[in-house]
Amino acid sequence: METESWQELVQAILEGEEELAGKAAQKAIQAGASAQQVLDAISSAADELGRRFEAGDCYLPELFAGAEAMSAAVDRILPALEQGAAEPRGTVVIGAVEGDVHEIGKRIVAAMLAGAGFRVHDLGTDVPAALFVEKVRALRPDIVAASAYITTTAQRLPEIAAALEQAGLRPQVKYLIGGAAVSRGMAAWAGADAYGENAAEAVAVARSLVEERRRERR
Repeated sequence: METESWQELVQAILEGEEELAGKAAQKAIQAGASAQQVLDAISSAADELGRRFEAGDCYLPELFAGAEAMSAAVDRILPALEQGAAEPRGTVVIGAVEGDVHEIGKRIVAAMLAGAGFRVHDLGTDVPAALFVEKVRALRPDIVAASAYITTTAQRLPEIAAALEQAGLRPQVKYLIGGAAVSRGMAAWAGADAYGENAAEAVAVARSLVEERRRERR
C-alpha cells in the first residue's frame, strides 16, 4: 500500500470523515493494496485515536466520529476479508446486556475492535444471556464482550458467565465487560476475565485476551 494512500486513509479516520474514509479504503483496494494492508492502516488509525483519547487530546464526540469512519472503511473491504484475504486478529461477540438500550458506547467499542482487525458480531442492545450463549455456540468467538450503562442492568453481567458455564462453553471463550455502570473491581463478581474502562482500553485488553487464549491452546 502506497504511503500516500495509507496517510489519506489514516487522516480521514482521525478527522472523523466517514465518507472520505470509505472512499480511501476502496481506492486503496482498487489500486492493488491487499485487504490486510488496508486493515493495517485502519488499525494504525485506531491505535492513534485511542492514544489521543487516553491522553485527553480528543474527546467522546471525536472518538465516536473516528469509530464511524473506521466502520465505513472496514465495510468497504469486507468482501476481501470474507474471502480470507486477511486473517482476523480474533472474533468478538458484543452486546449490551438485557434491559440496557444504550447503544453509542458499545458501537464505539465495536468499531474500534473492527478497526483493530477483529471480526466483530454486534448483537445490539437488550441482549439476553441466552442469545450470547447461542452466538458463542454458533460462531465460536474468542471473546464475549458485554456492556452495561445503568446500575440495574449491570446486575445482569453475572448471568452471562453463568449461562456460558451451564452450556459448557465458558472455558472456550474469554469474557470482557465494560460500560458506564461497570468498574474494574466488578470483573470477579461478574465472572469476567477482564474489564475495559473505555474503547481504547477494551481494544488493548481484547488483544491480550486473544493472545492468552492462543497460549492456552498450545
